[in-house]
Amino acid sequence: MNDTKSVIITGGTGNIGSAVVEELLCHGYCVKVLCRSADSANKAKSMGAEPILGSLIKASTWLEELAQCDALIHTACTFDEHMGDVDYKFMQVIAKHAANRSTPLILLYTSGCWTYGSHEQVITELTPKNSLLDYQWMLESIDFLSKCKNIDLRVVSPANVVCEKTYYLPPILSWEIERCGHPTLPRGAVQTWPLVERKNLAQLYRLVFERGQSGDEYIGSAEHKAPINKLLAQRSAKKIEEYALAKWIKHYGTWTEGYSLQQVFSSNKAVGQLGWQPKKFITV
Repeated sequence: MNDTKSVIITGGTGNIGSAVVEELLCHGYCVKVLCRSADSANKAKSMGAEPILGSLIKASTWLEELAQCDALIHTACTFDEHMGDVDYKFMQVIAKHAANRSTPLILLYTSGCWTYGSHEQVITELTPKNSLLDYQWMLESIDFLSKCKNIDLRVVSPANVVCEKTYYLPPILSWEIERCGHPTLPRGAVQTWPLVERKNLAQLYRLVFERGQSGDEYIGSAEHKAPINKLLAQRSAKKIEEYALAKWIKHYGTWTEGYSLQQVFSSNKAVGQLGWQPKKFITV
């Protein structure tokens, strides 16, 4: 284990964050979770973590807790129309606070595969980014943090995150089956998405925390070209409605444009530099 032992996680009761909490606890770290509600605090306690009541918007109320920790792992997002503004202001508060630390704050920032846009070639950390407008704020926050003194910034960029318990099906596809009564896809039935299982991704977060280089980004993708139509076939025998992107956007919002991107990722950097082992799970 790294000598660094104390961590605060934002979004620690969410899909990605809760897996990271469990991974770090299993490796002996002291984990604190930022919680907005009593329900969230109870969930953090049930995992074995220490809850800290507070939010991204009112960070000043819990910053003293951060002063006692070695790292901040940021997986939270408000998922509303103000998410970019909230994130950027939160990073400003964190940077100001970190400037007075005796040692740099290790900050793991969660970016995402959609900040890269569509590409014909395999995407690596060196591939130019052409982000969807809805996620441009991630790049702005990263750019800001990269220029801040006393912050040891490390970026994790996950592929689409899935869960073993839900048969590795991206949640929006289950939502669509429930909403429409049949599967739908934004492009043709032969499209593929990059996927990573949440617990496998959590292992990458730990390795970036323990071994990652300051200023570096690490892509987390296990199934680089997952055949979505075959995954859907395991959930529904009904015919897939193709080219449903306009319907997705109308119902869920413009952020769903990400599902229509052409993307194949490489995790060679995380494998070679950190020893991460991407776990493939598709056998169809």
